[in-house]
Amino acid sequence: MACAGEELVNPLTGERIVFSRTAAETAGQLLEMDAFWTQRGQRAVEHVHPEMQERWEVIAGNACFRVGGVERTAGPGEVVVAPPGVAHLAWNPADEPAHVRISMRPALRWEVFVERLFALACAGQRAQLQAPDPALMLALLNEFPREIALPPRRFEETRSRP
Repeated sequence: MACAGEELVNPLTGERIVFSRTAAETAGQLLEMDAFWTQRGQRAVEHVHPEMQERWEVIAGNACFRVGGVERTAGPGEVVVAPPGVAHLAWNPADEPAHVRISMRPALRWEVFVERLFALACAGQRAQLQAPDPALMLALLNEFPREIALPPRRFEETRSRP
């Protein structure tokens, strides 16, 4: 489990996460982390949090969001929310870093998922891959079904591939 102040870096995406309030500190009700998106572009595929709300507050720079199919750009002081079960993704649209404070309610096991995801990215970098091993990613998604899932259409696309 993460503790406040712990920092993780994803070497494949350049994303840096600093945990500020953990599930242990909030009786599982809230996880807060500061995300620093250092590279332009997406860091993750579109996904849903079946039982969690994700909230982003832009602290510095700009960030783009697609929530429920609607895209918007947000700057410092603006807040964007993805309710539970709503497909979303977020990215840095610029060459300058973006600093975003992310809140997950309830926290469930999100910090453990992030720790494991970033560990897979580190293993992928050591193996000189551009992304984590797809089989390991699928196993990770299957282990955290309350926290994260592919949207129904993404799931169907994935299943129909040879």
